[in-house]
Amino acid sequence: MRIALVLLVLAAAPAVAQPSATSVVEAWRTDWRRSAQGLAGIDVREEAEWTIDGPRGRTVVEADGRIRYSRGIPERDLDRVLVNGREVPADRGRGQGQRWQRAFGPAGREVHAPPLLPLALLGTAEPDRIEADREAGVAAWRVGFDSPAGRAEAWFTRSGAPHLLRVRTEGERPRGGRFMRDVRYARVRGLDLPVRAEATFTVRQRRRLRDYLVTLRADATYTGHTLR
Repeated sequence: MRIALVLLVLAAAPAVAQPSATSVVEAWRTDWRRSAQGLAGIDVREEAEWTIDGPRGRTVVEADGRIRYSRGIPERDLDRVLVNGREVPADRGRGQGQRWQRAFGPAGREVHAPPLLPLALLGTAEPDRIEADREAGVAAWRVGFDSPAGRAEAWFTRSGAPHLLRVRTEGERPRGGRFMRDVRYARVRGLDLPVRAEATFTVRQRRRLRDYLVTLRADATYTGHTLR
């Protein structure tokens, strides 16, 4: 009897309409632009670890520093850099992105770079699908679309003013490699800002008539967000 009553109540309850992908993304964009009015820049603390696995073994670079977003473009200033556990001049860490680009193409620099602010990635991307999902235990809308960085999926809270929870981008890169970046966000004064970012680029290279699989990885956390 109780089961029948519960089923009857559920059947009579109004269904929650699923919004369009475009309406969710536009609501988030509108909220971001309103919250960003008058904003000069954003500063965050960064703790990052970059690794390269290849024919010469593994190299691990650890760094602490600051990221400054001015007009949405991230600039990195490193305070301390360790290479395989040994401290090196911070300038060496700052030049790592250029070295990776020379060795592995543009994706090498892309792995090393801090994540863009989400509006720079999603501001003009065209959403093309939406489905109900959960992200970190939160009811979410998962929206898929093509972005300048490749195929992307973004998770937004199911609310009238959606919060961005996560963005995952992946796609092919020059020289036959595959790139993936996964960024998680937290809301700070009305803006969804990166708190954790992971990136991977895998490419096959040929040396001395042998093929090698080389993998670049980045794992970074961001704290102490300051809006100016």
